[in-house]
Amino acid sequence: MHSLLSTLTILTASSVAFPLEGRQSGPSVSIADGIVVGTSSDGVDTFRGIPYAQPPTGQLRLKPPQPLDASFDTFDATQNPKACPQFLNVFNMDTLPADVVDRLLNSPLLQVATNQGEDCLTINVQRPAGISEGAKLPVLFWIFGGGFEAGWAGMYDGSSLVQKSVEMGTPIVYVAVNYR
Repeated sequence: MHSLLSTLTILTASSVAFPLEGRQSGPSVSIADGIVVGTSSDGVDTFRGIPYAQPPTGQLRLKPPQPLDASFDTFDATQNPKACPQFLNVFNMDTLPADVVDRLLNSPLLQVATNQGEDCLTINVQRPAGISEGAKLPVLFWIFGGGFEAGWAGMYDGSSLVQKSVEMGTPIVYVAVNYR
C-alpha cells in the first residue's frame, strides 16, 4: 500500500519529462520505482498499468499483495493492463467438476482472449496535461464493481471526468485500481 500511495503522490504532482529509449513519446514522471511514460490526448495525460505490488503468481498466488521489491527503470504505461481473473460466465457447478472450470478459466487461450492474467495488481492514472509540479489536486479513486465476475480498471476511462473538472476550474486526478 505504501508503494501505491507513493506512486499516486508523485504522479499527481510531477510533470518532469524523461526520454523513453532516447525519445520522448509522451508525458513521463519519475517515481521511486523508476520512470513512468504514458500518453497524452485531448488535454489529459494517461498512465496505464502501473504496478503497485508484486505479481500475485506462484508462491504469492491467493496471498495478500506484497510490496514491489525491485525498481522497473522505465515503465511503458501506454497499454491497457491485464484484468484480474474473473468468472465471465455463470457455470452450473452441479454439471461441471470444479477442476474443469478452474482449468478452463485459467487457460492461456481464455486469458489472452479476454486480456486477463494473474499479474494484474495495477493502477491507471489520468491527470490534466501540463499540470505544474507540486500542484495539489484532489484524487478521484475509482474501485470498479462487478463481484469478480465482470470488471477491471481498463473498462473505465476517466478522461471525460478530468476534462470536465478542468472546464469547471477544479481539476482532479482520476485513479482506477485493478484488484483481486
